[in-house]
Amino acid sequence: MENILGSILSQIDNNALKTISRQANTTPAKAKSALTSAIPALMHAMAKNSSTKEGADALQKAVKKDHDGSLLDNLGEFLNNPGSVNGEGILKHVLGNKRQNVEKYISKGSGLDNSSTAKILEMAAPIVMGYLGKKNAGGGGIGDLLDSYLKTEKKHTQKSQSVLNQILDRDGDGDVIDDIAEIGTSFLGRMLRRK
Repeated sequence: MENILGSILSQIDNNALKTISRQANTTPAKAKSALTSAIPALMHAMAKNSSTKEGADALQKAVKKDHDGSLLDNLGEFLNNPGSVNGEGILKHVLGNKRQNVEKYISKGSGLDNSSTAKILEMAAPIVMGYLGKKNAGGGGIGDLLDSYLKTEKKHTQKSQSVLNQILDRDGDGDVIDDIAEIGTSFLGRMLRRK
């Protein structure tokens, strides 16, 4: 099974990382740290959404209509003008009212403030959608790809998946930081060190 996180991160070279960090008003190292938490959080949320037929159909339509993967072929252009793609709209559909919890999770792991984290998340969402669109170019099902991603990640990071479930399912009681603090550093930091 392909390492989806690695595949998406491989699209983001040093120049792209510098642009992302400039847009988010942070350093490339912190931007990369945030991305290594943001991308799996988005993939996990999309997988949860696509676990229902209605959610899977909506995601499939969105990818077919607006996210054919061409964004990854022109990544520099997108990153220099991230407002050209509605990252905020994608986040609204994917995360809904859980967005703030996800931002807190990413901020805690990367050391970024909320404003920088929000910017990175808004840039990461179209990149993930572009990746899904590119992988789905021959048809097939995005739900199957996301399900396969979850199964693969679950083998590597059982505890981290549990934290993402808590964050995405939480009713907004404000305790998300306490849960994250128990985990310590971003789960992807640990995963990447293993590779």
